[in-house]
Amino acid sequence: MSSAVEKTDQASLPQLSGRLLWFYRIVWSALAVGALLAPALSPFYFPYHPAVLGLRLVKSAVLVCVATILLVRRQRDPVAALLALAFLTWTISSSFDVGNSAEFVQLLDRCRFLLFALALPLFPDGRWRSRWIRAVICASAGVFLIGIIETLHFLPMRLFLPLAIACVLSGIGVLVARFRSSTNFEIKQQLKWVALGLIGGVGLILCARAGFAAAPSSSPAMEILWEALFQLGIIIVALGFLISLLRYRLFDAETVISRSAAYVGLTIAVVAIFGGTEGAIENLGQSYLGMNVGSISGAMAAAVAALLLSPLHGRISDWAEDRFQPDLAQLKREIPEILGRFSATSSTRSLGAAVLPPISAAIHATRSMLVINGRVAAAHGLAVGDANRWWHNVKRERSALVERNIDDPLFPIRLRLGSATSGSANWLLLGPRPDATLYGREDLDAVRSTFPALKHALAAAMVREAFATTVARRERRLRNELREIRAWLQEVEISRVITFGRGRTS
Repeated sequence: MSSAVEKTDQASLPQLSGRLLWFYRIVWSALAVGALLAPALSPFYFPYHPAVLGLRLVKSAVLVCVATILLVRRQRDPVAALLALAFLTWTISSSFDVGNSAEFVQLLDRCRFLLFALALPLFPDGRWRSRWIRAVICASAGVFLIGIIETLHFLPMRLFLPLAIACVLSGIGVLVARFRSSTNFEIKQQLKWVALGLIGGVGLILCARAGFAAAPSSSPAMEILWEALFQLGIIIVALGFLISLLRYRLFDAETVISRSAAYVGLTIAVVAIFGGTEGAIENLGQSYLGMNVGSISGAMAAAVAALLLSPLHGRISDWAEDRFQPDLAQLKREIPEILGRFSATSSTRSLGAAVLPPISAAIHATRSMLVINGRVAAAHGLAVGDANRWWHNVKRERSALVERNIDDPLFPIRLRLGSATSGSANWLLLGPRPDATLYGREDLDAVRSTFPALKHALAAAMVREAFATTVARRERRLRNELREIRAWLQEVEISRVITFGRGRTS
């Protein structure tokens, strides 16, 4: 066991402490001063448009805040240290036009690449046992040296940019491989947030670079647009890493990814429909009417796009949920199937024991409880005795259950299932997630979508239980009556025997 621990320790970066921690703090402080001064000094060297300057100031403020949070909250984490230094260096280098700026800024940009390229394959726990990870780290260091040589004009090479892109893509490939091979759910959620930030941020950065390259002398409005996309891409990358490292709302990764995919897909579909419809109307107008329909085609295309917006939104949202939120999609399909198998003969207790585990697993609830007819029917993630004690305390305090009550640490989410036959309400109570956060609208909507089938099954089970209780009460009464009749018959038989015996004696 000890050898395994030693191997694990040797295969991961050590936590920062002692002189190394103080060196990190000193370097961080120096870069932070530079990150605060660079946006203010850059206009003296390059006359930027006020909008461009404002965008760069916003980006610099966000990156400095992200680096500060990582220093305060994850001070000893080596991966967080690499990312914090990378974001500060990125703040300085991206405040200038690297291609036209001084060699010092270009050297900082190469350092930013090295820090970021090292943090990618080591994320999130600093482990580098894989040969692929070691190869990516060595390749990144070699590309960094090539960039330094190019910047200092020792060799007339132009290899740094394509090689740097290849190293970053290799680091992303390491993250993908780690996501597929990892069995730790928390690490998977962290990698999802990072993937969302990288895909969105790098996509915007590449779009901005492509826009600058395709139209280097475009209008000021387009230049501002490309600049906004570039700076927004940097911010999204930084925020993706920040949320992942702080482990804040890790369980919302699927929701954010699903929404982003739905919005992107809907935007592309609407733009494609608008452009295709407008072009088709113009071609038809010129071919058959012999005139240019002009603005009429745009208005008709907009009307068609608006007409198709609602059905497209529904279909694309359903696709995004099935693709990126499979747990919720499976919950909507699984609960009716479970209720269909169990509802014919099961009791409310067995129904609750069957539906609570999949509901808790789909929304990552730490605990859940089903209250039927004013009593605890089933509990998951909590001992039945503890659930009963909590419920008795609630009833003793006469605290009314409401749909949402975040003051209770045990069951902050309370969903009404409807009124029972006795007049009291049936409730589904949900505990918080493992990170103590509550659920999003999609999670609660998915749970509520199972309520019609659950209400029907519970109503049938309660009717069966009421009928079984009535039958049992009647059988008990009949047994008591039969017992009384048997006792009376025995008394009559005994008296008859005694009377017959006396008659013979006489």
